[in-house]
Amino acid sequence: MNNKSFNSQHLVFALVLGVIGFIINCYPIPIFANVQLVLGNTFTIISAVILGPGYALITALLSASGLMFTWDSPHVYLIFGVEALFIGYSRRKGVYPLYGSALYWLTIGMPLTYLYMTTFSDLPDSHMLFAIIKQSINGLIYASLGSLLIVLIPKLWSINGQGTPKARRSFNGQVTYFMTLMLTLCLLISALTFNYLFLAKQQTLLQRNLTDTTVHLSSATEQYIENHKKVIENAANFLSLANSNADSWQPMISKLHSNYPSFITMLIANNDAKVVAGSPGAMMLDENNQLKDMSIKDRDYFIESFHNRRLFVSSVFQGRGFGNDSIVAISAPFYSDNNKIHVTGIIEGSLDLRFFSSIDNKNTFGDKEMLILVDENNHIIYATPELELTEHQEFQYSDDKGNYHTALDVIKISNFESTSPDHVYAKKQLKNGWQLYVLQPLSPLLKTAETQMLGTFILLIISIILTSLISRKVCKLLTAPLEIVANQFGEMSNEELKSQVVDENSSKEVFNLYQRLTSSKRALLKHQLELEETVAIRTDELEQANQKLLALVEEDPLTGLKNRRYAEDKFDALLDFCLRGEHAITIVILDLDFFKKVNDTYGHLAGDECLRVVSTLLQNEFKRDTDIVSRYGGEEFLLILPLSNALKIEQHLNNFKQKLSELVITSPTDNQQFSVTTSIGAITANASFSADIDVWIKVADDNLYAAKEQGRNKVIINVVNDDTIEQKV
Repeated sequence: MNNKSFNSQHLVFALVLGVIGFIINCYPIPIFANVQLVLGNTFTIISAVILGPGYALITALLSASGLMFTWDSPHVYLIFGVEALFIGYSRRKGVYPLYGSALYWLTIGMPLTYLYMTTFSDLPDSHMLFAIIKQSINGLIYASLGSLLIVLIPKLWSINGQGTPKARRSFNGQVTYFMTLMLTLCLLISALTFNYLFLAKQQTLLQRNLTDTTVHLSSATEQYIENHKKVIENAANFLSLANSNADSWQPMISKLHSNYPSFITMLIANNDAKVVAGSPGAMMLDENNQLKDMSIKDRDYFIESFHNRRLFVSSVFQGRGFGNDSIVAISAPFYSDNNKIHVTGIIEGSLDLRFFSSIDNKNTFGDKEMLILVDENNHIIYATPELELTEHQEFQYSDDKGNYHTALDVIKISNFESTSPDHVYAKKQLKNGWQLYVLQPLSPLLKTAETQMLGTFILLIISIILTSLISRKVCKLLTAPLEIVANQFGEMSNEELKSQVVDENSSKEVFNLYQRLTSSKRALLKHQLELEETVAIRTDELEQANQKLLALVEEDPLTGLKNRRYAEDKFDALLDFCLRGEHAITIVILDLDFFKKVNDTYGHLAGDECLRVVSTLLQNEFKRDTDIVSRYGGEEFLLILPLSNALKIEQHLNNFKQKLSELVITSPTDNQQFSVTTSIGAITANASFSADIDVWIKVADDNLYAAKEQGRNKVIINVVNDDTIEQKV
């Protein structure tokens, strides 16, 4: 930037745009995973288009600083700084910013981003294309927004900076660009919205599958543990009741083991913690076929069962004596007397953890799911082999999402230093304190998002090219007749031309036509003002008439309540709302008791006053925004109460009934005072009860007549729960 081109006002404007971009870039909008909309760079585009490349670079560096605080990656200065210079210089050559942005990302931005990521970033290769494409699409978005803001803010037109092209733009080129701009922006918004909703749906389905699989497998695991606990417990009870001698223990344990091969090994230890029987029997013998001298005094399963006298399921540990496999032991004490006072020894079975491998391999409940089962000490009992985790070791992982935006729970179990998680998961704690993790790789979901991003980018490039070609053809058909019409008008005087303000951004064709038509402007303006005044008066009259008509259609003129038609029309919308949230709805019909007597005794004016007072009380008692209180006809009122609490609605209606009976009403003709009571019929049910309001009203109306037959001044309500109906009085 040389001294001749320096402009302090332009510098201040560039700094202001940079500060605004900095603030917005501090809060990028998350979409999915590490996809974020960076809208602060919109102001870099504005600076490049209006002020030129030098000032645009200043704006870009300030805006990128906001991303530096958020992402902690210096590549933003390089990528967006070069972008500002490229668009600034291309704008000088008459290239529109959207075209310049697309050209930049195709030729410089995407290769430069890839080069930086492969050199300095730890982003996995599977994430690379996804990150590059989403950044390119983001560039097209803020380039479109920047161009649109320049069009919509007239004050920006008057800034004659270095970015203004010297040659006047043609009408053809302007229309072509604006059509391309609007189509691109609409496609971007539509594509991003669709991608967001699609990925949200995919995440919901994936989470549901993971949760269902977790529940299914945890149930199978708990059943497996419970079954083998019962085996050990029954065996211990048998040894206690049989009071058998030690010589019979070996045949007994061998037979038991043959019936339950899900135990790797089984053993019986005496009160000295010495193993006196075991299965397989061969494992009891040494190389000389002599009985091994094995003690389990230090094992938790002996201590807990023998000393604490309880059925015990151990944590995972490495076996010895009978092998060094990772095992989980289930042990129980047995006694020498029926009173269970003197412990003779313990019986123990080591679970075959290959069971979890079998349910993992046979699991068809989900797709490509992996399992991790850990004990109460967070040591691995079983892990799917693909995860390359070691059994009986501590399970280490990180569930920090970092900059990832996703509704799923994510986890890192391999490279904790990576900025991206590698799996999504669901977990469930079992009754015995174990935890089951069900995992799926995150990469397929990212691959889906990557495919969508790539399709969106290709579609945008194709749409820009096609729109440009089609728009040019259309504009040629428009501009040629305009030029002919413009040439039919006589020239204006210099004084008249000087009195007009012609925008420098106007196209040549429009500028030429403007000069010819100025002489007719004043007459047309006068007629236009008269026409606008007439239209304004007619519009105001029409709006007032519409408001009065709407009030007559929807409101009861006597009480000011909504009428029956309004209530029935609104029922479908309230029903849909409650169906989505699985909420209950209450339909209530109230009838004033002996209302005819009020009219006969105090006059019809007193009856009207009574209806107004009751209506006011109804509005005060049922005043939620979602409640609908309407006059059903005569002295009857209809209430539609969504989001109802079945446990409280009856009390609410009884409270209203009590307040009404205590309310004193004054006749407007002779000031006589009287009171009225009401009979109420209602139904409370889930929104799925019926889609037809007449069905609801029929139940409420039947309850109303039942309330009248039982002496009036009563509330009778049916509470429908599933297939049962409970009537409350």
